[in-house]
Amino acid sequence: MPSKRRAVTAGPFPFGNPDGSRADLDDLTRDFVDFGGNPAYGHLATKPNDSMVRVIVGKLGAGKTVYLRRLQDFQAHQESVYSDPPQQDLPKTEVIVKACQWFPGPVLVEKWMQIWERAIVRSLATHLLRRPALRHQLDDEHVAELEASYGRLLGTSLRPRSIYSQVRDIINERQTAHQLSAFLDDPLWDDLEDLMGEILGQCRPVYMYLDAVDEEFGHAPMYWLKCQEGLFYQVMRMLRNHRLGGRLHIVVCIRDIVMSSVARTEHAPRYHNEPHIRVLNWDRESLLYLFRRKLERLPPGLLMRRPADRPPSIGDWLGVNGDWPGLDGSETIDDYLLSHTRMIPRDLVSLGNELSEEVVRAKQAGQDAVDPEAVRTVVARCAKRFGDSQLAQCANQVSSDQMPGNAGQYDFSETFTSSREYIQDVHDQLRELVGTVRFDRFTRPELDVLQDLASQEYGIGTDLASVLWQNGLLGYVDYLGQRRFYSLGDVDEFHLPPDVKTYVLHPCLVYAVGGIQQIELGPDGPR
Repeated sequence: MPSKRRAVTAGPFPFGNPDGSRADLDDLTRDFVDFGGNPAYGHLATKPNDSMVRVIVGKLGAGKTVYLRRLQDFQAHQESVYSDPPQQDLPKTEVIVKACQWFPGPVLVEKWMQIWERAIVRSLATHLLRRPALRHQLDDEHVAELEASYGRLLGTSLRPRSIYSQVRDIINERQTAHQLSAFLDDPLWDDLEDLMGEILGQCRPVYMYLDAVDEEFGHAPMYWLKCQEGLFYQVMRMLRNHRLGGRLHIVVCIRDIVMSSVARTEHAPRYHNEPHIRVLNWDRESLLYLFRRKLERLPPGLLMRRPADRPPSIGDWLGVNGDWPGLDGSETIDDYLLSHTRMIPRDLVSLGNELSEEVVRAKQAGQDAVDPEAVRTVVARCAKRFGDSQLAQCANQVSSDQMPGNAGQYDFSETFTSSREYIQDVHDQLRELVGTVRFDRFTRPELDVLQDLASQEYGIGTDLASVLWQNGLLGYVDYLGQRRFYSLGDVDEFHLPPDVKTYVLHPCLVYAVGGIQQIELGPDGPR
């Protein structure tokens, strides 16, 4: 009796889980594409045993959490160090807003540096006192001194506390800017830091990891920006602390626009090619490398054809031959797919998973290629989802720009940062505003009209062009005729360049808004 033929299925995540923070660690480690340590791919080739890393920079969805978890997992298997699991219990956005609104702009980053420094020391103390792996290395005299002499700084705890929880408590336990400053400036902190350095000198090196620091970023971008800037500067300063720097390793993730903000300061040259910073700067070549390695790992049932003499290409995967019509004229299927993502691994993985389902359908139907219309449908659907997500980030940023200066003090900042109805209204308004642009390519006068409409709607405090630029939805055509969108390669260009002839909307935004005509380029120009 012949055996029954098993149906080919794509499975839920043939390209991997798009969310690196929730993926199983074993699956994440197995599926990770490590670039073979090739320095040509820059910091994307960071190895898991790289103990120099202190800051990982990247867009939302660039893989910061994945790299952080790999680093932590390696150290967790080393008996010579203490490695705490990645911390993810962020303070609420309202707490961040309250602290930001207590202090004027010129001193805000400095205050956040102090808050993070005190939170790190407090958290470290709870681990030294309450974590058995560290507690047995302390002298009784040190334990007694910590508990008896520094209670007003450390508070009370029965279990180890995270750095994030200490940030929350430091802010919430004070009612005014004066109270918070008095606590942060207490001279007893100097004595405590010296004692902590003495204690760490007899303990194993301590590794602590701050993950998910950008998960709430979109709820109040400019407030979280200052918070993350303070974290960045403090981590880099602590690295050079002669008491703690060699024994305490704080590893954090920050958003790309935070690094852009740092690049606009007088301290920028200090962090250029800084060996303790890893920038996850994805471009066409690195994403194609990732894509092709993913294809190599697919089972034969998820490929339309598998060449015998070389690794499968994207064309082999989908059964596509020749060029593919695109916005910039005839292009490869590779460029067509990448141009409809935000140039981040999360989008590539998500798109790959959905197109794999089309491969399965085509093979089960006896076809030798995925129908081109099916490819375009999936790409359009994914692009719209990516654009909706990014447009929501813009709406959050615009809403935080509109927040009154005293919102945090009177506990109504949540109306502007978390209210679903309010954010949805701003999101819908943004969609309508962008929809007034008839074509995806336009000139400076047309951009000025869009900005004027935004100013009438939101006030002059909102620079809509820069918001769209920072979120990768608005770009420009460079001197080579190529579309350029914000990336970490433009880290010092926080605002949209004003002196270009043609601006362009990202295809993701075009699909998210709808009704905008895409201008395709043929051999002789636009058509």
